[in-house]
Amino acid sequence: MKGKILGFDEATGKGAISADDGTRHKFDRADWRGGDKAPAPGLVVDFESENGGAREIYPVGGSAMAALGTIGADLGALTESEQGARIAALMTRSLAVPLALLVLLACFLSALTSPVQSATLIGLGNAMDDLGRVAAAQEMLGGGKSGFDTVQTLLILRFAAPLTALWLIWAAWSGKSERLPMLVTGAASIVAALMVVMLRSAILSMVPDFVRDRMADGISLGIGTWLLLLAGAALIAAGLGKLRNPLAKD
Repeated sequence: MKGKILGFDEATGKGAISADDGTRHKFDRADWRGGDKAPAPGLVVDFESENGGAREIYPVGGSAMAALGTIGADLGALTESEQGARIAALMTRSLAVPLALLVLLACFLSALTSPVQSATLIGLGNAMDDLGRVAAAQEMLGGGKSGFDTVQTLLILRFAAPLTALWLIWAAWSGKSERLPMLVTGAASIVAALMVVMLRSAILSMVPDFVRDRMADGISLGIGTWLLLLAGAALIAAGLGKLRNPLAKD
């Protein structure tokens, strides 16, 4: 017979199955043939009916289906736990944590792209070293200053975005006021994105005029930069009370 597991109690080792014909069958853990993981509610199983009970219970689809079922059970248990409920509240109560996580994600996505390579916001240091040598060589050849040194110094501000995002998550988790961390994280994210824009302009200023337009087409802002701008603006709007989480309960 086939059916679905209605529930299973780890403490007693007993559970129940609702068969496709509408009958209900109780079973013991000893009759489970799905491996070490406990039977998960909603999992489709094949079993033998004997005296109103279920024996030789196998998950339909083998171990993969059993794994999916147990993952669902584990997630269900997590959301019902105190910590799980707290995490769910952080994601739905306001936009602080979702947007802070978006800022952290943006820091590890491509910030600046070119046909040769792309660099994340965090990984711009290596690219800066290479470009610094090019700028120094250009200055030695009489090419003049490109403003690259200034941008290189200011680019240290890019680390403010992930650091303030972590501060915002900590404030939300600790139950502290989120308004100031949201405003600061929003501003830091926008500043970090603008630093990437300034870096792109500095790079283009280092190349001869006759190839600058072609270079401008090849060097573009990556998705990480655009996400920083978007998340930064949203954080400031949320911090000012102009934007709220659509999942928040009134």
